[in-house]
Amino acid sequence: MRRRGEKVVQSRAGWHKADQVRKIKILMTVIAVILCFSIAAGAILVWIQLKNPFSKPPAGSASSSGAPASSEDATLPVYDDSYNLVVVNASSPIKSSFSIQPGQFEGVTVDARIIPALKKMTDDAKSAGCGLKVTQGYVDAKEQDRLFSAAVQSLMKNQGYTQVRAENQVQNTIGRGGYNENQTGMAVEFSAEGEAANTDFSTTRQYKWLLKNSVQYGFVLRYPEAKTAVTGVAFNPRHFRYVGGGNAVKMREYSMSLEEYAAYIRQQTPK
Repeated sequence: MRRRGEKVVQSRAGWHKADQVRKIKILMTVIAVILCFSIAAGAILVWIQLKNPFSKPPAGSASSSGAPASSEDATLPVYDDSYNLVVVNASSPIKSSFSIQPGQFEGVTVDARIIPALKKMTDDAKSAGCGLKVTQGYVDAKEQDRLFSAAVQSLMKNQGYTQVRAENQVQNTIGRGGYNENQTGMAVEFSAEGEAANTDFSTTRQYKWLLKNSVQYGFVLRYPEAKTAVTGVAFNPRHFRYVGGGNAVKMREYSMSLEEYAAYIRQQTPK
């Protein structure tokens, strides 16, 4: 027969044991929570290092004008984005304040500021067995209007287009004066050395070389096939545009057209 004192001692011992078990469970729970937070934090840090979502694309330079800001180590001049990222299209006419610095490259007028990059790119392409010829550069607004009107008249005369339909069609390929980036002097068109008149440039090794390497020199394919809804211009494999080296690399990385990338940069700029 158990005595009352023995029952009290046994009850206290059992309570003490239960209290220890409860403390162990709480400690294990705390450890598990800490481990989960540690794993999650580690995963987030790895993701940030890989994706770097908070970094801004290079702005091209810290200068506020179109003047060169090249460093001693740079092989090509660097310009500010107020120059690099000028957007001209059917809804954004070239600003009256914009002016080119005319220069000649292989007999074609372009903005002189892009000549160092253009020369290096064509020289390297030639060394790689992909000789390029610049066929078009700067076109003034008056000449652009003449080309536009001639193309409209051709469609009306030869294909029976109405004037409205013809103008809409030509706007997607040539564009009106002042609404075409040919007026910036930063756009060029290429042909492959020795190519026949009816050659599809997109099938040439020169085009493939440009797609792979042009960003290293600050040039991008201006009117990609996948971006016609954004640019408002039909795919043109010959037409490349200078935007600056850092911008060109980021545009490829983000798969952005100039319209998209320029808007993105504006959103990143503190107001």
